[in-house]
Amino acid sequence: MVINENLTTPILGEYDAVVVGAGPAGCGAALALGRAGMKTLLIEKFNCLGGAWTTGFMNPFFDFYQKTGIVQELIKELQSAGQFGGFWNMSFNYEYMKFILEKKMQEANVEVLYNTTFSRALTEGNRVYGVVAENIEGRFAVLAKTVFDCTGDGNVAASAGCPFELGEDGDYKECQAMTLMFLVGNVPEKYRDGLMIYEKLNAVYEKAGKQIPFKVPYLIPAPNSHFAVIQFTHMYEYNPLSAKDLTKATMEGRQQLIDAFEFLTKYDEEFKDLELITSSSVLGVRESRRIIGEYRVSTDDILSGARFDDAVAYVTFGADLHTKSNKGQNCFQVKPYHLPMRALIPKGYKGIIVAGRCISGSREAMASYRVTGNCAQMGESAGYYVAEAIKKGVDIHDVKLNLHLADE
Repeated sequence: MVINENLTTPILGEYDAVVVGAGPAGCGAALALGRAGMKTLLIEKFNCLGGAWTTGFMNPFFDFYQKTGIVQELIKELQSAGQFGGFWNMSFNYEYMKFILEKKMQEANVEVLYNTTFSRALTEGNRVYGVVAENIEGRFAVLAKTVFDCTGDGNVAASAGCPFELGEDGDYKECQAMTLMFLVGNVPEKYRDGLMIYEKLNAVYEKAGKQIPFKVPYLIPAPNSHFAVIQFTHMYEYNPLSAKDLTKATMEGRQQLIDAFEFLTKYDEEFKDLELITSSSVLGVRESRRIIGEYRVSTDDILSGARFDDAVAYVTFGADLHTKSNKGQNCFQVKPYHLPMRALIPKGYKGIIVAGRCISGSREAMASYRVTGNCAQMGESAGYYVAEAIKKGVDIHDVKLNLHLADE
């Protein structure tokens, strides 16, 4: 069987579910599906699992408190290996995270394809029935009863034609800043527990005659190590849906990290022996597409502590917008709230679920639920919803699950 699109595209296989993107949301979804007995394929463009956690060097592990399921499993296994703690007692070793996730995928019989890039969604009307992807073996298609878009950017949903929101009323320049994380070694002993390093960076930037790009930078050590990641670089007003802009933002981020490293080692005596190791493989994009779903999580929902019968995540993390106006963060507290499954279902479409920061919500709501613990939990819960629908042969809307999401 082949699909003709001016070239022959062989079908690699047919699955219950195909998950595109192996970040926290994709890993949560794939593990739930696999554990529920679904034939599952997980497609990832890099050579490891974890996404923002691993290729993005994202520490600490935000919003894991009180959560059940896969999030707590990961915390416990990292703790057992002596690889959880560090900064704010909620950071982890990146390589152990990769290893633990791989082990779990193998145990759940999830088929993983690394170095494989999503190309386009396969659709018939408003139904998504598979994806086209490419890797070293060439171009191929996979068919699925349900496709999970866990790309963060809503790439699969957008390819299928699902409508979405971007920035403030379509203005990408209002999207949150992008960040290129970078690792440093030989961190001074007195800062092995971490440090908010604005005063130090601002002082060395002034000595260098330059303006600091971000006012809330952190040195974030991994547990039991002499290295740390620095969250500092901030690139504003780039279009997250433009390959050219993403390239320019990455280059600007590299310039910013070199400046920060050289200024620290030149002008700060405590950091004169700091070592630069590497930058992350993935540019940290905080905000891009927000797919329009059957329900749009509102700012009122996160302020009022909304509860839903179809809850898929329990969120406690405050809204955190990285804005250009103050080169800092616009933060406000939320009342612990639920995310509904309906926010993960693109409005008017079948056969596709989105999970991660690209679900349906306001910019302010997204600034709360976008962190990794929430993405992992919503992906896991969505996986169980879809598995139940497939097992019973019913529409996703007819599935009723009472998921235990938090130890409240």
